[in-house]
Amino acid sequence: MAPCEATITTSVLQPEDVKSLPLPSEREETNSDTKYTHTLPHPGHSYRDHFSSLLLSGSYALTMLEVAMFACLFLVFTVPSTSGPIMDYFDFKASASSLPRQHLPYVLLGLSLFRRAYNSYLEACFFALPSERTQTWDEHKLKRSTKDLCGREKEQLEQLVAHDAGSMLSTTLLEVVMYLAVDGFYPAEFKLWTGWAGLGERVVRIIANHLLMSFGMYWLHRSCHEIPALWKIHGVHHWAKHPLSRNTYEDHWFDNFGNAVVGQTCAQILIPLDLPTLVFSRLFRIGESLEKHSGLSSSVNIFHYITFVLFPYAQMPHHHDWHHEGYKSCNFTFSSIGGVWDCVFDTRQAGRAGDNPMKYNRATAVDKKMVEQAKTSKRRVTQSRLGWSMITPVLAVLAAAAAKLAASEFKVSV
Repeated sequence: MAPCEATITTSVLQPEDVKSLPLPSEREETNSDTKYTHTLPHPGHSYRDHFSSLLLSGSYALTMLEVAMFACLFLVFTVPSTSGPIMDYFDFKASASSLPRQHLPYVLLGLSLFRRAYNSYLEACFFALPSERTQTWDEHKLKRSTKDLCGREKEQLEQLVAHDAGSMLSTTLLEVVMYLAVDGFYPAEFKLWTGWAGLGERVVRIIANHLLMSFGMYWLHRSCHEIPALWKIHGVHHWAKHPLSRNTYEDHWFDNFGNAVVGQTCAQILIPLDLPTLVFSRLFRIGESLEKHSGLSSSVNIFHYITFVLFPYAQMPHHHDWHHEGYKSCNFTFSSIGGVWDCVFDTRQAGRAGDNPMKYNRATAVDKKMVEQAKTSKRRVTQSRLGWSMITPVLAVLAAAAAKLAASEFKVSV
């Protein structure tokens, strides 16, 4: 099998086929949480059916777990009668350089609500704008079976509910631990305007921060594709062959936790951002991640379109969509936040940029060059066979972050 070849055999649905398909209530499947499980939406559905539930897995139990989790955070950090004794018990002393503790739950809740709202926007765009999809009708390869719209079996969807819970709890715990253990990890001062000189410093810092973040995540992602033991973890995410934005965080829980540690956590330790820039960085990262899995490649992807305009090496969702279609030997498009590391380490592919004129117009300059080169020569990317040594850059990032924390006595300052 070729490295970039899809692993599932599917039948093709034409637009006229979809119109004749039964509504969910008329199908044998009775689970109300699996709308669009077999097909694209029926024209008779309500616009409300285009939106995800509060949690991406659509589980009411998970939704209640998240509500309970945030209720506990607010009790621990914002209610004087409970937060005071708890902080005294753990001997936590407020620092002038750290965000006031009562603000932390609001920051985390705001990020969570943005994630849900932007996911709903992207899914609404996917269903409402078929012409903007990365895959056309004849390419979507849906099949009338037990698989969902993204190509996953019912048993896999059930397993993802537990991984969703693990991801939510572990990454939230990481945020809380970093706040309590590292002085200044969440900076105290919130000043939107610091003058032109301050703006220039912010731009330089956020670019350096994102380059470092994407460097660690590039090598972790690539290692997960090439090291069999890690693929068993990351492969859960690749159950989705035709991703939607809700698939972004539908991973093995340890995959999400590892990305949070190697990515945003180490980046904030090594190249810290002030609070407004940090919040913008988190929002940008969430939006970019959701868009990458949205199944859309157009200006409706706000964050990717910014990088598309500014950077010739930027990657659009049609790159990552193609990445999901292949099996684990597909050694390309690993970068997050742009595509510079794929260019540096020669793992970039044009993806679906050359499939038809519509997608070609959305391709970056680097994509167009690769498409033209592909007409005269075939480039096949294979496994590097570096084995566990491939994870060395990830360990280097972790070691650098640990060394800085030890040298600074667990303090971070901009």
